[in-house]
Parts: sequence; C-alpha cells; structure tokens
Amino acid sequence: MKQKIIVIGLGNFGGNLAIKLAEDGNEVFGIDKNPEKVDQIHSKISHALGLNTAEESSIDFMPIDDCDLIIVAIGENIGSSISTTALLRKYYKGRIIVRSLSPLHRTVLEAMNISEIIEPEAEYAHDLSNRIMTKGAVKSMDLYDDYEIVEVRIPPKIVGKMLSEIDIKNKYKAHIVTVIKQENTLNFLGSMTIEKRMHGIMHSVYTFEATDLLLVFGTRPNIDKFIEENQ
Repeated sequence: MKQKIIVIGLGNFGGNLAIKLAEDGNEVFGIDKNPEKVDQIHSKISHALGLNTAEESSIDFMPIDDCDLIIVAIGENIGSSISTTALLRKYYKGRIIVRSLSPLHRTVLEAMNISEIIEPEAEYAHDLSNRIMTKGAVKSMDLYDDYEIVEVRIPPKIVGKMLSEIDIKNKYKAHIVTVIKQENTLNFLGSMTIEKRMHGIMHSVYTFEATDLLLVFGTRPNIDKFIEENQ
C-alpha cells in the first residue's frame, strides 16, 4: 500500500533510503538543511525540502498532518537528531523511526519513548558477518530464537533433484521457502545483465536448476550443514 513518508537527513543512508521508498511507489518527502543534498535528490523522489528540522519553525513546512511515517535518518549530528526527534514527539502522533548514532544516543531516544530505533551500520555489519560465515550465502535476515532466512547459491549436489528427493525438512530441520530464478538478459545498452524473479510457492515436484538461488529457513547450524553436505 502506498504511503506518504518523510525522510529527514539525506546523507548516504537517508538519501538512498528515500530513493528506494520512492521507487517502491511511496510518496516521499526528503528533508535536509544542506541545499546540495536537496538538489541531488529532488528529481528522484516526490518532494525535496531544504529545512533545518532542529528549529521549531520547520514544523510549519513539513506535511506531518497526513503522513504515515517519519524517518529521522540524520547522520553525524546527534544534537540535531535529538532536537528534531523532540519536536516530532511534540507535534506528531504517528509512527517515528529514528537512526541511532551511538549507545548514548539510543539511551536518549529510548527515554523519549521512541520504540523503533535503527542502527544501519551495525545491521549491515551483522548481515555481512552472516554472509561471510555461511558458505554460499548471498543475503541473510535474522528472525527470533536463533532462526534466520538465508539466500544461498544452490549446492551442486541438489541440482537436477526434486524438492521431495532432498528431504531438507527431516534431514536438516530446515525449509526451502522459495527459489529465486536468474535469467541472463540484455539491457537497453546491449549489455548482459541478470534478471531475478521469485518462483513462488514450492511443490514437491519442483526440480532445482544450476542457476537457482535458494531462500532457506532454519537455524544457522542446520543451514550450514545442509549447504556443506551438498557441495
């Protein structure tokens, strides 16, 4: 469902997040006090505004009355982030997500009753660590109780086999959620690129192909065992 989202802070993280949200079909208002950052992004999102959101007067220029979500993605300046968040807590009653820049910053945000706090650098480092430690992993997502979903390159031994033949549920206490199909295609410049698409719901007769990427659900040790034993 399309949402109206305000992203405050258009640095590397906030700017890229705003662009991705806009590409996903949302109406995005990007805000930054640096006019250069506003100029760089204005053609890629719905609206771009030059405002110092640490000042109370900026509230009058932000469309907070009918927005669905505000993301405070300010980097480097903890004081500006805290002041901005305090003003939003005062004037906005909807959902707020705030980027934390340090443990002390997180403590302050928690004291302000901000329940959604993100640490993109730490999250990326954790994701990269998982990718390094799990053989063949492309991406990973942590869940609860030590479970995760990992996108992995297909182990060679299961190529050509049907889902029912590998019996991953009983042998490894894991589950293949779906398969990502990869196809070579030419882009508008005539260069070869890889196009990805979801296969959808898996059935027992599905036969795995060498170019498949697998989305595997389970604990890390069980996923590792599945990958290692099928190399």
